[in-house]
Amino acid sequence: MNTKEVKTKRPWKKILPNGNSHGTFTASTEVPMPSDDIAFSIVTQADFLREYYPSGHAINDPTVYPDITREELVPVLDAEGNDTGKTKSRYYTEFVPRYAFAFQQIIKIKQMVHLCGNDIQFELCSPKPSQKDMDIFNIYREGWLKKNMEIAFFDAANSVKTTGDTAFLGYLDNGVFGHKVLSFANGDTLYPHYDSITGKLRLFARSFNDTDNNGGTTTEWLEVWDKTYMYRFKRNGEAAKTFKDKILGLFGVDGYSLVEKRPHGFPFIPVAYHRDEDGACWSASQDSIDAYEMSFSQMAHNNQAFGEPTLVFQGEGDRLDAQYDTNGTIKTLSMGTDDKVSYLSAQSASESYMKQLDTLYKMIFTQSFIVEPPELKSGDLPAAALKILYSPAVEKAMNDAPKYQKFLDDMVAIFSYGYGMEMKKTIDFTNLNMKWWIEPYVHVNTSTVISDLATAVQNGFCSRQTASERIETLYTTNGEWDRIVREKKEEQQADLLFELKTAKANKTEGNRVTVEEGVKA
Repeated sequence: MNTKEVKTKRPWKKILPNGNSHGTFTASTEVPMPSDDIAFSIVTQADFLREYYPSGHAINDPTVYPDITREELVPVLDAEGNDTGKTKSRYYTEFVPRYAFAFQQIIKIKQMVHLCGNDIQFELCSPKPSQKDMDIFNIYREGWLKKNMEIAFFDAANSVKTTGDTAFLGYLDNGVFGHKVLSFANGDTLYPHYDSITGKLRLFARSFNDTDNNGGTTTEWLEVWDKTYMYRFKRNGEAAKTFKDKILGLFGVDGYSLVEKRPHGFPFIPVAYHRDEDGACWSASQDSIDAYEMSFSQMAHNNQAFGEPTLVFQGEGDRLDAQYDTNGTIKTLSMGTDDKVSYLSAQSASESYMKQLDTLYKMIFTQSFIVEPPELKSGDLPAAALKILYSPAVEKAMNDAPKYQKFLDDMVAIFSYGYGMEMKKTIDFTNLNMKWWIEPYVHVNTSTVISDLATAVQNGFCSRQTASERIETLYTTNGEWDRIVREKKEEQQADLLFELKTAKANKTEGNRVTVEEGVKA
């Protein structure tokens, strides 16, 4: 593949309502199935970032929500500054209030809590694993945590929910395993290429730019991975193009120079890639967010124009003596004895208008499977009530978990080989019969869960090992069952030593008594 083909990526899109009507027919006629092409609007990853940060919201764009141009008649003065009795139009811009809210950030954080709130779960599949398997398994899990793989998965999921895709890259640096999470939010544009038959990754590339202190691009880089090598290309400046570059341009590699080619050290492409075809995690609510911000800003503009009461003066004559403060507010007012002053208050926002805002607000969270936490008057909610209350958020995480499983499988494969090379245990890690999965986080009453586990163990419904593993999901400990077994062995060893010491002391005391009796005899 040439670089032009490498730098190819499917865009994200939204379905447009075009072509809803396809005509009618009667039962006595037969018509062929009409061709129906779906129309889409393109959505870019830059759009996702604009939606994520309130400063980039459409409500702040004057072309979407324009300011108001007003006309004012002002008197025409002559050269000496006297009123000529004529008027002219003066135009000025009234800046409308704009309100953008960080709904997208709230949605992302809450979804991330339930997807990544628990560590990745690992479990040996052997019913009776050997001590060697247990030792290798513990080394593997310790390395997973030591190499910050949990943080890597969190960063990757965070990138997907914010920008639509991510990539986890593994590498070997002088025999030491390392990794990096790539994201559009960090300036990386990702280009995965798959085999059309097997669906396996056959090539992966990323492009990024070096920037100066002013944010200007200095150098564009293109890095490509295949099954054996990592290639690094540098884009040449327009002035640096040679005749060779122009010839290469005919083949789609115009302006790029190969800077480095080196083996990456893995028997496969050390990249795990994941993409959410729906885009950012708030995409289903984006239209509602735009409508809410527009409605709220319009209401704020109305309040700005009519929120302050209007002073009404009733009396004879056309003169009113008033003194104002720096903000234009009347501080003192002089009037006749028969004059009257009152305020004309603007009508508050209608009930239907507030209903509209309230409905939009609720739908933003409902469409994103987000639950607003309840206000607790006293005490904790029971575990069953918590599960029911947060069921939409948990259901979303349960729906996401299988989608991330393939990505997690690739992460585990990269880590197993890379960390195995570092620890000289590649074969041991490969031969481990274990499974791994994402455990969605559920808001629980910890004391209730522990009490239920204790009851289950006491009644024989659950083993002590299973109960300890469930405790690990609550406290994110590592090897809790091994610690329990080790402590039990230490207790048994201590008891045995005490018994031996006691038996030895009793034997010594018995011999001393026998000797003393013999002396007396």
